[in-house]
Amino acid sequence: MLRIFAIIFFAILTQVSQAQKPPIKFGDIPLDQLKMTRYEKDSSASAVILADFGQSIIVYVNGIGFVLSFSRVRRIKILRKEGLDFGNYKILLYHDSKGNVEKLTELKAVTYNYENDQLEKQEMKSDAIFKEKYDDRFDLINFALPNVKVGSVIEITYKISSDFFFHFQEWKFQNIIPVVWSEYRATIPEYFTYNKYMEGYVSLTVNEEQTSDNSLSINEFEKTRTIYSFPVNEEIHFKEKKYRWAGSEIPALKEEPRMNSYESYLSKIRFELAFTKFPNSGVETFAGDWGEISNQYAKSPDFGGAISGNNFLKKIVENIIGNHTSNSEKIKLLQEYVKNNFSWDGRNRESLSSDLGKVFKDKKGNSADINLLLAAMLEKAKLNVSPVLLSTRDNGIVRETSPNSLQFNYVVCLVKLNGQNILLDATDKLLPGSLLPERCLNGRGLVVNRDDVEWVNLQPSIKSKTVINVDLNFAKAAELKGNLQIERTHYDAFRSRTEYFSKGEEGYLKDFLGSRSWKIIKSEFQNAGEIQQSFKEFHEIIINDHISSAGEMIYLNPFVMDREEENPFKLEKREYPVDFGRPFDRLYLLKITLPESHTIEELPKSKVLMLPNSTAKYYYNATQTGNAIHISSNLVVNRSLFTQDEYANLKEFYNQVVAKQAEQIVLKKK
Repeated sequence: MLRIFAIIFFAILTQVSQAQKPPIKFGDIPLDQLKMTRYEKDSSASAVILADFGQSIIVYVNGIGFVLSFSRVRRIKILRKEGLDFGNYKILLYHDSKGNVEKLTELKAVTYNYENDQLEKQEMKSDAIFKEKYDDRFDLINFALPNVKVGSVIEITYKISSDFFFHFQEWKFQNIIPVVWSEYRATIPEYFTYNKYMEGYVSLTVNEEQTSDNSLSINEFEKTRTIYSFPVNEEIHFKEKKYRWAGSEIPALKEEPRMNSYESYLSKIRFELAFTKFPNSGVETFAGDWGEISNQYAKSPDFGGAISGNNFLKKIVENIIGNHTSNSEKIKLLQEYVKNNFSWDGRNRESLSSDLGKVFKDKKGNSADINLLLAAMLEKAKLNVSPVLLSTRDNGIVRETSPNSLQFNYVVCLVKLNGQNILLDATDKLLPGSLLPERCLNGRGLVVNRDDVEWVNLQPSIKSKTVINVDLNFAKAAELKGNLQIERTHYDAFRSRTEYFSKGEEGYLKDFLGSRSWKIIKSEFQNAGEIQQSFKEFHEIIINDHISSAGEMIYLNPFVMDREEENPFKLEKREYPVDFGRPFDRLYLLKITLPESHTIEELPKSKVLMLPNSTAKYYYNATQTGNAIHISSNLVVNRSLFTQDEYANLKEFYNQVVAKQAEQIVLKKK
C-alpha cells in the first residue's frame, strides 16, 4: 500500500504551492459567474470551463522520501441541458501488481445555484462516490455532483499522492467545451529528468520555466527508511525546475465531419520519466524504447507468457482442428471457435483481466481476454502468432516518437503465413475473419516479440464496396415501379448484417424506408449468415414521391437513394485531418424505361473528377439506349486520411459530386 503521509507533508505542499498565487480559489465564486447565462465567445456552448488549475510537485518528506503530488481545482458553468453531463466526474488512479496504489485525498465537489437573489450551496456526500476496477493498471473513481441544473456552477477539487514517478499527470488545456482559463504548474527537483511533449493546435498564453534553490536533510532514523544515498545530518542543497503553462479563451474542440477521436487532437502536455540521478548513485534510466516495451510484454506472464503457457488448451485445439493440415483452415477453425463460444463484454483492454483458465470457464471477457485466448490457441496449433498492441480510434493516435505503453488499449493477433501478415480479432461474431473491427483501424500497431521492433499497418488492404442496381419503369404519370438490388462487401456488409440481426427483418426494412413513402411489395435477403460472403438484398418497390411535373414536363433525379445531398465539408478552414476510417467504393447503377408518351428533353452530361494521385475519384455517366436511360455513378475514396493541406481540394471535389448528383432528368411530352 502507498505510505500514509504525515501532516507535515501537506504543510510542505501548501508552502510550495503558495510561491505564486493560484488563478482560482475553491469556493470563491464571483457573482457574475453565478448570474452568467451564456458565453459570449461561443454562444452555442452547453457549458464552459471557467477555470481549471492543476499542479504536480515532487517534494521530499522526512521519513518518507520523494513523493509526487497532483492537485486540481476545476470550475464549470452549466449553460444548457446538454451540459448537465459535466456534473458527472471520473478520476483514474494508477496501481501496480504489488498492491501499491495512488491515493486520492481532499476530494470536494460543490454545486452552486443562484436563484431569487439567493445562493444555494450543496456539497457532495461520500455516498455519491463509487470505485470500480478499470483494468489491471487503473481504478476508476466515479461521482456525481448534487442538484446540477442549467445555471449551476460546479467546483471539484482533489489531490492524488503517488509513488509512481513515471506516471506524471498529463494536462489537457482544451476540452469539448470552451475554456476561459487553464493552467498547469510543475515543480521537479534536479534528480528527476522528464521528457515533455506538447500536442495539439492551441497556442498557450504562458510558457515559463525557472530554476530555484531548495534543500533537505535526513537523520540516521530516516536514513533506514529511505532508498536514497543522501549523506546523514547534512543539509543537501539542490536545484529544482518550476514550470508554468497556461492558456486563455481556448475554443472548444468541436467535432468535424469525418474526424478521428477528439483525444488525438486535444491541446495537452504529456510527461515521460527519462532518468533519475541521486547523489552518490548512478543514473537509473526509465524512458525505454519500443524494443524494451515489446520485450516486457513478451515476457509478461499476463501477456506473452499466457500465450506460450496454458497448456490445458492443447487438447482442446487438437479436437477443434482434427485432421486438417492446412494452416489457413486451422486459423479459420480456431477463430470461429473463439467467436462462437466466447462473448466480448464491450470493454477495450490491452491486457488480461484474469488468467485464461478463468476466461475459458466464464466464456466471456474483455478484448484482451478474447484475443489473447485466440493467440494462445493459435500457438498451440504451431502457427507463427504474435499479439499486436494498438490504440482504438476513440482512444487517440499512437505517438510512435514517444515510447509509452500507456498509449495502448487493445490487442489483436498477427499470424505470419506464406509471407503474408494476417491480422485477427475474435470479439465480433458477424465480422469476417479477414477484417479487424473498425474501431481498430487507427494507424499502426506494435508487434510484440523479443527479437526486434516491428510495426504493422492496421488499415485494410481492400476497399469495402456497395453496389446499388435499380431498374425502374413508369407505372403512372407520377409513379415508378421496379426492382432494387443492393450488394455489400466487407465492412459495408458487416454494418448491414449487424443491423439486420439486431433489429430483425421488419425493423431493418423500417429503417431502410426511413422517411420515404415507398411501398415494398416483397423483399429477399441472401447470405445474411454467411459472413465471408457479400450481403445481398432484393426489393420490389413502388416509388411515388420522386417525380414532379409541370405542364408537359416531367422532372426526376436519377438517384432514388445513395445521393450526396450536401457537402459534409462546409468549413472554410479545416483544423484537423479528415479521416474516413477506411477506403470505400460506392457504385450506383440505374436503368429507367421511358413512358411512350414522353421523350428526353435534358439528360445530365457525363463527368470525371479526380483528386491528385487518385486519392479519390468520381465517375458519372448518362446514356440513352432505345427507350431507356442508363446512369452510372461511382464514388471511390482510395485513402482513409487527408491532411488539412488537402482539405480545400477534397471540399471542392465533394462540392462537384453534390452538384452533379443534384442534376435532373427532364422529359417532355411528345
